[in-house]
Amino acid sequence: MHTFASSPRSGAHADVAMRRFTAYALDASLGDLRDEATAVELAELEPATRVLADLKLQAKYLPRRPSLLPRLMSAISSDSNSMREMASIIGDDGALLGGLLKLANSSYYRMSGSKPIESLEKAVTLVGTDGLRSLIATALLHPVMTGTRGPYSSFAEATWEHSQYAAGCAELHAARIEGADTFNARLLALLLGLASNAVFRIAREHCMTGSQCARPAVMAKLFDDWVPPTAQRIAESWQLPADLLGVLAAPAETGLARSLRFGRMAGALLLLVNHGHMRELSARAIILADDRRAEVDKLWSRLVILHLTATR
Repeated sequence: MHTFASSPRSGAHADVAMRRFTAYALDASLGDLRDEATAVELAELEPATRVLADLKLQAKYLPRRPSLLPRLMSAISSDSNSMREMASIIGDDGALLGGLLKLANSSYYRMSGSKPIESLEKAVTLVGTDGLRSLIATALLHPVMTGTRGPYSSFAEATWEHSQYAAGCAELHAARIEGADTFNARLLALLLGLASNAVFRIAREHCMTGSQCARPAVMAKLFDDWVPPTAQRIAESWQLPADLLGVLAAPAETGLARSLRFGRMAGALLLLVNHGHMRELSARAIILADDRRAEVDKLWSRLVILHLTATR
């Protein structure tokens, strides 16, 4: 049993990382977010919060369930035909096939100097079941993250980038630290990104008309209040398993929830380092302040190798 000094801590450090990411996504500074929203500004969000609180009004802004998702979930739950069924899903979709071949030929899977992988069969064998799950889940959820114009025009792109980092980090944490389901860790991380985008779309449509534009601190408050319940509503509308809904409802109470929290924190830090907004050593310090276990330090080192384009 871990001692208090070496055990995972509260979510304070994850909150710091996510706050830094939110500032980045909104083209703001941390100082902008520290200036809390006033009662008047919060009242101006009422048109958006009314939509967010109404299931019928909110429904049109929520992403539809990807048509292939039930087939993927079924393939994952199959003990005997999982890889065969996932290979079939990929073979039926040109974009997925292209993504698989790109993944199989990446430095993570293919040794330097070896022949390029050009067939579905070889790529499937090389990447394996976990790699196929990750690839398909990310590809299925990508089309619903759309770009925007006007205020905070880079938010959707930044959110999708963070979602991909978070999904990979949550997946690896689930595998190496918690022994939790890696696919579900990835799926939930991506789902929270979709929820962020949905909340943003509602705010943009109902509270950013003409010259009116909510300050970054006001937007951050809206995300804090409404992203988690919106993620739950998406999961419910997609008819995801009840245990996944429970993870979204009770953060950090299960291994999967801890992996999800870590994924979002680590994903935010990786993004900030890659874009020159933080040094890798500073990011590592936040990771270890949150959880000082040696396994987590090793996990972060692995994530640095996998995801950082440069070490700053």
